[in-house]
Amino acid sequence: MSVFFLHPIYLFGLLTASLPILIHLLNRRRLKRVRFPAVRFVLLSQKRISRSYRLRHWLLLALRTLAVIVLALLLANPIFQTGAGLFAGGGPVSLVVLLDNSLSMTWSGDGDGFKRAKEAARLLISSLNDGDRAGLIPTNISGKESFRLKQEKDVLLKELDEIEIADGTANLAAALGKAYELLNEPAEQKEIRLVTDLALTGWDQFSISSLKQYDPSIPLKTIRIGNKQPPLNGTIREVRLGSQGIGVNLPLHLEAIVTNFGDQEIKELLVQLTIDGQTKEQKLTSIQPRGETSVAFQTRLSRPGGHAGQVSLKKEGLAGHPTAYFGLDAQDKVKVLIVDGDPQTSLVQSETFFLSRALDPTGEQQSSVYLPTVIIPDGLNAASLDSYQVIVLCNVATLSDPAVAKIQNFLRQGGGLLVFGGDRLQSENYNVKLVQSSPPVLPVQLREKKLGPEAGADKVAKLDLTHPALLGFSDAILQESLKSARVWGYSRISASGKSVLIALANGDPLLVEQRVGNGRVLFMTTSADRDWSDLPVKTAYLPLIQSLTHYLAGGKRGVMDSGIPVGTAKEIFLPPSAVGKILRISKPNKQEAEVSVNAEKDRASASFQENDRAGIYRLALPAEVAKEAGTPQLYAVNPPFLESRLDSISEAELQMKLNPVRVEVIPVDALQQGGTRTDLALPLLVLLIVTLVLEGWFAQRI
Repeated sequence: MSVFFLHPIYLFGLLTASLPILIHLLNRRRLKRVRFPAVRFVLLSQKRISRSYRLRHWLLLALRTLAVIVLALLLANPIFQTGAGLFAGGGPVSLVVLLDNSLSMTWSGDGDGFKRAKEAARLLISSLNDGDRAGLIPTNISGKESFRLKQEKDVLLKELDEIEIADGTANLAAALGKAYELLNEPAEQKEIRLVTDLALTGWDQFSISSLKQYDPSIPLKTIRIGNKQPPLNGTIREVRLGSQGIGVNLPLHLEAIVTNFGDQEIKELLVQLTIDGQTKEQKLTSIQPRGETSVAFQTRLSRPGGHAGQVSLKKEGLAGHPTAYFGLDAQDKVKVLIVDGDPQTSLVQSETFFLSRALDPTGEQQSSVYLPTVIIPDGLNAASLDSYQVIVLCNVATLSDPAVAKIQNFLRQGGGLLVFGGDRLQSENYNVKLVQSSPPVLPVQLREKKLGPEAGADKVAKLDLTHPALLGFSDAILQESLKSARVWGYSRISASGKSVLIALANGDPLLVEQRVGNGRVLFMTTSADRDWSDLPVKTAYLPLIQSLTHYLAGGKRGVMDSGIPVGTAKEIFLPPSAVGKILRISKPNKQEAEVSVNAEKDRASASFQENDRAGIYRLALPAEVAKEAGTPQLYAVNPPFLESRLDSISEAELQMKLNPVRVEVIPVDALQQGGTRTDLALPLLVLLIVTLVLEGWFAQRI
């Protein structure tokens, strides 16, 4: 409820209430006091009578002052209003209606919160009088949009119909800022109406200091959309990968974390995994109040490339976003050709035993993304390298000219080469064939071999953890395992100015890199087996070999994209050849957008800002770039996790958030009831007449 004045200018008339008091003070009699003993008894009698006279005199002064006050209020014409209706009469109204279209409104108001909010906004607009103006602002805006006050109800109602529920959180700072901008224009009456569910998430992110301007004299009435009974409230917090990489026909383990925001247990909740529109698996689960649970899925992908996935919750009456989107980029098998320079009749004693087991631990082709093929050096001349992504030379003594030519051509086409040292490797042959060749294949000049007793071995001391081939070794356990490896035999090299990835404690390089054309070359100065080091029996050996192979294959390892929150920019990185090209993006609602690709250091990048819908976004790269890019062709966008939480801010907390702005929270039912307005002019007129009659009667008596 509230009181307002149709003609507030007359309130200045209240200042005239001081006139009767001033007149009274000015007209007080100043008598000269002379004492006569003869009249002493008369004065005593008069003193008793004067007490009653002064009381009547003060009552007369009060009545005259009250008459002036009532007259000023009568001219200002006060209106007493209850409920949430608009002002009636007395000059034009400038009204701004803020409509909360954040995602939480989907489940407020017993499941039809946004519909009820639109009905409330429609009622406010429809009740405008002639000469009134109103503006309609949704809360899910960036702050760059333009709005204006309008008198045409039909235009405002059309704008209202076009507002849709958003997938993000209410931007209350931007919406209120726009409201105060519109109400900067002169108007006799100004007011802001916010139709909302008072979801806690939006207000958690709001601060009155974030507003560039605000006017405490403009009342803010909040029309609250609420639930009569608290519903079951849950959502999916995240979907994460539970397996090593993502490959074709390999077991794919996914884990969905489901959260219960409510105070009731969610029983028999169906959790469903869907990939590329096909249901893969579904499970029933229960979640304790205010708790979480994990639901595990296992499936396989039958083709390489991008896959659109989602995990959905299915239960009647469940409030909260029911779907979490994610993207999968599955890699095809990485074919690795391993040349064993020291083959043995016993598999365990072979030069490549530990290496091949690191790439395929179980020995079954369907269990690893790497497909190693082992040949002897004589088979390299006849082997076709077109079907392989990586070649590994393990302690190969010498290389023929045809083999060198095939390797150089393999590298030009983007292949990867990993060379291990050993006791059979002839440094002179490698220096001539691979170092002094054009283009040079090895990054360093080979010198003498350093051999010593196992007891006097050196340890690994330096790791370049910023290099893409070693990013997985940020884990402290893996670092400790790798640094504990002892190396007692290796080839000394001249690595000045070269990229050293791993070095020994004495400073000698253990792993160096060089680029050849579109390909990559890594040279490990020690052996691949246990002849020169105990690295093959360390925990770090398997992830090291797989990481190096993955890097040499071009880094196109299967990955999972868990998604970005709605409203977040997506950064897309591309090869340098994409600079100046146009990247087309298809949004979940089938709308298409374009973004230009710009240069960024030694690569190209594009930034897409319009991620305003939850779902899968698909990329269309230029044909000449798509093959080289290796960039996933899709990515996921999900609503903010806490937007599914139905907890609301209290009226006291709301007042603290908006202080010094006046706030009144009104249930939406009160708006629909319309409220009441009482014109106080007649009661004030009656009071004025009664006051004047009493004043005249007292004046006559005095």
